Amino acid sequence: MNKKFIGVPTKLLILIVSTLLFLAVGFSSLSYWRLQQDYSEFQQNNTVQGQLQVNLHNDILRTKLTVWLESFTDLIQLSEQDDFSTLTKQLEKQYDALQLHLNVEDIWLVDDNQNILFATNDFPQAVRNNITQVFRLQEPEHRIYCPKSCKLLLSLPLLNKNGDMVVVTMSTSLVDMLFALKTTLDRDVAVIRLASKVDSGMNTSDAQVISASNMTLTESLLALGKPTDTLSAMLEQGLQIDSDNNSYLLNLLELAKQGNQGFFLVLIDDVTAFRAKNDAYQLRFILSLSLIFSLLAGFVYFISSPFTKRLLLLSNALPLLAQKKFDEFRQVDLKRPRMFADELDVLARSSQELSFELEQLNLVVEQKTKELENIAMYDLLTGLPNRNMLNYQLRKSLANIARHKSGVAVLFLDLDDFKKVNDSNGHNIGDKLLIQAAERVRVSVGEIDLASRFGGDEFVIVLSHLKSIDEAIEVAERVLLQFKESIKLGSNIFYVSTSIGIAYTESVTEKSDDLISHADIAMYEAKDNGGGQYHVYHQEMFQRVAHRVMLEGEVRQALAKQQFSLSLQPQICAKTKKLYGFEALLRWQHPDRGMISPEDFIPILENSQHMIELGYWIIRRCFELTKAINKYGLADIRIAINLSAGQFIDANLPHFLRELLSEFSLSAHSFELELTEQTLVKDMDHTIAMMQTLKKIGFSFAIDDFGTGYSSLAYLKKMPVDVIKIDKSFVFGMLENHSDFQIITSTIAMVKNLGLMVVAEGVETKAQLRSLSENDCDIIQGYYYSKPIPEKELFVMLDKQTTEGYWRVAKELPDNLSAGKSA
Repeated sequence: MNKKFIGVPTKLLILIVSTLLFLAVGFSSLSYWRLQQDYSEFQQNNTVQGQLQVNLHNDILRTKLTVWLESFTDLIQLSEQDDFSTLTKQLEKQYDALQLHLNVEDIWLVDDNQNILFATNDFPQAVRNNITQVFRLQEPEHRIYCPKSCKLLLSLPLLNKNGDMVVVTMSTSLVDMLFALKTTLDRDVAVIRLASKVDSGMNTSDAQVISASNMTLTESLLALGKPTDTLSAMLEQGLQIDSDNNSYLLNLLELAKQGNQGFFLVLIDDVTAFRAKNDAYQLRFILSLSLIFSLLAGFVYFISSPFTKRLLLLSNALPLLAQKKFDEFRQVDLKRPRMFADELDVLARSSQELSFELEQLNLVVEQKTKELENIAMYDLLTGLPNRNMLNYQLRKSLANIARHKSGVAVLFLDLDDFKKVNDSNGHNIGDKLLIQAAERVRVSVGEIDLASRFGGDEFVIVLSHLKSIDEAIEVAERVLLQFKESIKLGSNIFYVSTSIGIAYTESVTEKSDDLISHADIAMYEAKDNGGGQYHVYHQEMFQRVAHRVMLEGEVRQALAKQQFSLSLQPQICAKTKKLYGFEALLRWQHPDRGMISPEDFIPILENSQHMIELGYWIIRRCFELTKAINKYGLADIRIAINLSAGQFIDANLPHFLRELLSEFSLSAHSFELELTEQTLVKDMDHTIAMMQTLKKIGFSFAIDDFGTGYSSLAYLKKMPVDVIKIDKSFVFGMLENHSDFQIITSTIAMVKNLGLMVVAEGVETKAQLRSLSENDCDIIQGYYYSKPIPEKELFVMLDKQTTEGYWRVAKELPDNLSAGKSA
């Protein structure tokens, strides 16, 4: 199917025209909307300003009457009289003065039996209602009252010596207020009467003008009102009326309502200049846009025509490249003499460069093939030999020991806390840091020695032809010295140390894997002692590793012999002192070595299969204790269970928990699963999936020791976490260390904004408790309330320390109590 050919200039012209039309419509709509919004704001501001002035003058008038009446009653000493006869007489004498000075038209004095003691006129129903309301509420009452003209009706209660009450009611004209409003607002005002049906159509010409500052203008404008206007529309939007080339805006404020009649204050604004300015602005905008539209369309068409000719020339020449006629292609004149280069010049130059690149393609392919062969033996990131080259050179060096009668040493290097750099600055910075570290390792060894990247942030150095291990130690010290200097990457400065393990041998029978393994063990020994140092492998290190393996084996026996137990540390609501729950803490009573601290055996077992089995025992024991606590009478208590990283990735965990819930007939809401930050970030996708599975069952989650690992808002937003536990290391120093205090308060604020609960660990003093409570911490855990309670003593302690589920406040512990005691 043949397509119609449309030139680029035509397409560009159509595009520009369409775009400009779209912009014109858009800007016109936006301009019109803006003008309407300005006008609406102007109308609203006038209404608000008028209402404020009405209220102000109304308040002033009421205040004058109230102050006069209070002064009057004090003068005649009403509070010392037994009846109201003196009040009646004196009030009648003051009537003329009130008419003259305060525009008071009528006065009524009525006792609590509705007897009229004094009146200057009839006793209308509106006055009766006002007086009845005062007797009922025993406080002043006022309203706008419009029988023929609008008046302010004010009723005040008065008491005599015996506590008898009468009500004085005065009506005063609002005429003075109208003229005060005209002066204050600098606009004409009027009071009109209208039918008060809100939604029915009405005609403003039917309105009756009661009073006005400009009666002629008011009546003429009302006569021009639209017959379809409704009262609700007039109150909300005002009236726009044009008269004799002038535009007026009428805003209505409701004064009073009597039956089906409403009395309104009309604010009249001359908006002729405002509308003329807006009309002129719209005209200038349309003319300017039309002129720009025309000029730009012609300019685009004129500029684009030469480009099409050059594009056609290039499209005819490009097939020569596919035919490998590179010289012929370069002879085509694709350039034009111009003062300024453009995209077509760039395209022409790139096409010529492409012809040269294609000619060199075969040579490049051969070169890349050779480079791929080198990749198999060298690390792509650092350029150092990789593990394949390491194994080959180490085996070669061990084989030459007998011939050269010398020793071979392996130095195993691991960068300290490199993971934190990756997590906090990103893998891009981490890779650059590895390149710099590799260079420092490379310059620390001799020409015959091998420095390789073993993997991740681990490096291995192979030293040959050594007379003693001292030469290997010298190399290790040179490496440590290199890493004492900071590493600068752009604007970032890093201080990275390394831990080095040294394994030395002069045995011909030594295997390369064993030598690397020994160096690895020595490296971990150096890291366990604080890092930034070297350790030489010796047999005792192997024995410690064997001891660790033996300890793992004793865990299974300890489970069978019931040497493990739990201690429960109470968690108390900070503000109510109600017992919220317990954290289950593992204890091991060894028959020979006594009580073994969790800090000694849990790190060893953290990643072993025995820890998973031990973790399942802990969970079952927590279910048994929860059942016992419920029978004790505490049904809403929650037990927090710490989960290890290995157990959390076990696929059997959800099934095991479901079976326990069914077996013990318990709700998952009675348990809170605690995870460390290292567990959370170990495998993010699996962690989120497992948490969501357990969340559906009903379990809640807490992040333990928050702030000491790799916490970030990204993790909190991704994961269905319910509780954040602030590590005790921050709580201990919060009152002496301003940084710790700021960390705690900002953490609590952040966590509360996310809708999570906050638990503070290690609270030992009343001052810490008070500060945490004032900063909205939810739950308190620490020695201030209780040490971890052995499970055998739990119910004895509950009898002693709780009353109906509330914890009895203990005496404050000394502030210098050892921070290490809190769980």
